[in-house]
Amino acid sequence: MAAAKSERVLNLLIALLTTKRFLTKHELREMVEGYRESGSFDRTFERDKKELRDLGIEIETGSNDRDLNEEDGYRINRGTFELPPVEFTAEELVSIGLAAHTWQTSVSAQATTDALLRLSAAGAAPDLAHLPPIRAQIPVAEPSFDVIYEALFQRRAITFTHDGRTRRLEPWRLYQRRGQWLVIGRDLDRDATRRFKLNRIEGEVEAVGPAGAYDVPADVDTQIEPPTTVSAVVALRDAPELAAGAAPAEWDGPLPEGFTAHEVSHVTDAMLVAEICAAGPEAVVLAPESIRDAVVARLETLSRSAW
Repeated sequence: MAAAKSERVLNLLIALLTTKRFLTKHELREMVEGYRESGSFDRTFERDKKELRDLGIEIETGSNDRDLNEEDGYRINRGTFELPPVEFTAEELVSIGLAAHTWQTSVSAQATTDALLRLSAAGAAPDLAHLPPIRAQIPVAEPSFDVIYEALFQRRAITFTHDGRTRRLEPWRLYQRRGQWLVIGRDLDRDATRRFKLNRIEGEVEAVGPAGAYDVPADVDTQIEPPTTVSAVVALRDAPELAAGAAPAEWDGPLPEGFTAHEVSHVTDAMLVAEICAAGPEAVVLAPESIRDAVVARLETLSRSAW
């Protein structure tokens, strides 16, 4: 019954969307599958219209010729129904091109190629002439990568030999650490979260069991990289973006004129340094010394590269 209703509502949507003129209730009853057999057409039609409107679909009501005193009809304006075309700036297209060229091997290579073909068909392909000659790559030399990638995408368990022992794992994520690929998931034999280096897997990895056999925990990313907080006391003058996430800090030492002390935090040293550098002369690191030295070194590097 539910399937018949869904099909009827979909047929109504198609009929209203593909017409340029207003369709009367009589015309819709004749052309929409599921209405002709209905003994309570008026009530069914009103419910179906309400369902479409509840989905945010605007149904126009009007007459094709007011002079002939025609019955009001219905239609859907394609302009209000369809999403606007997606447009990219030249800089965004370069970024897309860089991302597509990052994966040179593994399963994702075909996916990125398909995406670029779709963009090209729509007239929005990245201009390869604007891509830098040296591009980042994510090396995937591990023969087990593709099988694990497909398995975690399909949420299927895998079995493999690791350090001489047979393992059964529900894979959650593939990630890199110090240039090595690892997989994290639930060890089915130990019923515990485990990590395995792909370069220590012996032989082939086999996907087992049905697809959709498990759910990936919502906190898997924090299990991969537990959240940490790195803080620095920074003198700020006119840096609204940096100050928005900062808290006023007590500072007994001297401050540059027009500056106030704030505590700025981030999850890693590198991200904290990058955020402070982005504020330019509006931010001065007061403490700790390690962050101040890192900011100075980063700014000196940027200054040299600019010349």
